[in-house]
Amino acid sequence: MLVPHFPKRIEIEPTSACNLKCTYCPRHFVKGLNHFMDIAMFKRIIKEIESFPETVIVLHRRGESLLHPKFSEMLYLIKGKFHEIQLASNATLLDSKLSQALIESVTFISFSIDSPNAYEKTRIPANYNKVESNIHTFIEMNKIKGSPVKTQVSMVKTKNTLDSDIILFEKKWAGKIDRIRIYEAHSENGKFGSLKMKRKKRKPCVMPFYELVILCDGSIARCNHDWNSKPIGFVSNGIQQIWQSSFFQDLRKQHETLMITDSVCASCDSWYPEEGNQCTGKVIEND
Repeated sequence: MLVPHFPKRIEIEPTSACNLKCTYCPRHFVKGLNHFMDIAMFKRIIKEIESFPETVIVLHRRGESLLHPKFSEMLYLIKGKFHEIQLASNATLLDSKLSQALIESVTFISFSIDSPNAYEKTRIPANYNKVESNIHTFIEMNKIKGSPVKTQVSMVKTKNTLDSDIILFEKKWAGKIDRIRIYEAHSENGKFGSLKMKRKKRKPCVMPFYELVILCDGSIARCNHDWNSKPIGFVSNGIQQIWQSSFFQDLRKQHETLMITDSVCASCDSWYPEEGNQCTGKVIEND
């Protein structure tokens, strides 16, 4: 695969803290996820990236980004600087003020919400009706502004998910949202990226050739399934320098040859093939 001069996609983690304890979340296997990115660090990161406006910016990773006390300021700092800005949120903290800031700043948002029948058993503690109302308010505000933000709702399919849960989820959001996504649960055994479902024959994962992940303390992870390993480096060393480092060069070679010795990648089943933009799950696009 060709390696771009600069990452095509950069995930920036505003916080590793979360206000929910979802039953299937890999957070259960990681300690100390309660930190917030310093706003000065965030400014330095954006300053380096803004010379590459085509870079896709993703403002979440292991935590709920809306928890950051200066998240609105973060949105202001990136507003209008990049062609594509994405966010995923559990929508529990979403209100009219934050919705307005998001509509003016991001291009895509995914709301993590399960089927009404399963929600309060899996997303603890949260009130389904409140979260659904928050999302509907966002959708209406987005429509008033001409729908500048593409929207998605997603749920996680676990061993306890019933077919009726999936049917209800799809029916609930059909025609109201741009995309409906159902993800396969992963990392349930504590091995990050592991799946119970069978995958096709392994191919090189696109992520080492495509994406860089910056965690809230400034450390660099391999990808979005690298939850708790030793950092590759720190953003203070420079994004481009890390992207072209010997570590990443070796990791890419491992994937190209499929001789994968890296401990994180070797145990991961959630690899992203080059021809697909996601590794697992069902997607429904609403017209």
